[in-house]
Amino acid sequence: MKKNYFIVVMLIVVAALFLIVCGNAALAQDEKIEWRAQSAWNRGDAFHDEAEYFCKALEIMSNGRLVVPKLFATGEIVGALEALTETAAGRFDMTHNSGMHLAGTLPWTGLLIGSRPGYTNESVFSVVRYLYEGGGLDLYNEYMQTKYNLHSLPAVITASEAVYSIKPIRTIEDFKGLKIRTSGLNKMFFEELGATCVSIPMTEVTPAMERGELDACEMSSFYIDSKSGIEDVAKYVLVGTIHQPVGVTVQIAINNDVWNALPDDLKQIVDYAARVSMWHAFEYGGYMDQVMAEKWQDKFEIIKVSPEMQAGFEEANEIVRKQIYDSGDPWAKKILDHQKAWYEKYQKYAVEPW
Repeated sequence: MKKNYFIVVMLIVVAALFLIVCGNAALAQDEKIEWRAQSAWNRGDAFHDEAEYFCKALEIMSNGRLVVPKLFATGEIVGALEALTETAAGRFDMTHNSGMHLAGTLPWTGLLIGSRPGYTNESVFSVVRYLYEGGGLDLYNEYMQTKYNLHSLPAVITASEAVYSIKPIRTIEDFKGLKIRTSGLNKMFFEELGATCVSIPMTEVTPAMERGELDACEMSSFYIDSKSGIEDVAKYVLVGTIHQPVGVTVQIAINNDVWNALPDDLKQIVDYAARVSMWHAFEYGGYMDQVMAEKWQDKFEIIKVSPEMQAGFEEANEIVRKQIYDSGDPWAKKILDHQKAWYEKYQKYAVEPW
């Protein structure tokens, strides 16, 4: 009788512990996580709007379990570059930013996300396939984490950057002596074309062109540049694949400790929200590029890259790529060899639906 009583008591205790554990698991599942975050963009700019889109997607897809109560814009707490370093240090949980802003300490970030002279820059499809299916994103994060405690996911795709100018650019020779605003690896590319490169923030470009300090600039696509005032300064714009076919250069960067602390299901939700945001920027941004092109048709002359210019870009691309190989930097070689292996294996089988 005592033995049966003891068994009953033990069953009750086990059942109670089971309910407590399940209850705690349910509470943990429902626990709300709030991220402190800042973007690298001015409030009201298209990139900041895309950052807000990501935050909304994250809240909806996590059913309110993971939220950004307020996404600060650049300058509201710190600057664009500082937002990355502050996130790495743990003072922000996340920033909507660009790895290109780290080119001073990580010069080869552009190789991995679609910029020349990488091997995967011939189309949007090539870049995205490489990142997600070819191991490019894992390599990008490995490279990023040599200097910064960050985990990065692509969040925006844009069209190839336009080159706005106060004088027409119709041939490769027109780049010689051109004073152009650019950044990162793009400087090597334009310098090979004979241009003089200046690196200043996007917010300073239009005033610099008004003062005659710049002949040309590249910022982003028409949609992203639509609030810069560039249409009132530039007389010409060169469009088409110049140094990159697509901008996957905008990502969310999450403090790596914060990322690692997330449960697996929330990690998956963050990844999905970033992919949804990337698609939104691709389809909505592409549509808005068309809207702005129509709106700006009387503002400046739109010049399209010719096959002859494209051949010149490819030649410059090869020269710069060799310079990077010859630099002896082990990471440059590792990245380019990784891309080349992927490119050579699949390029001849690539089927582009558009």
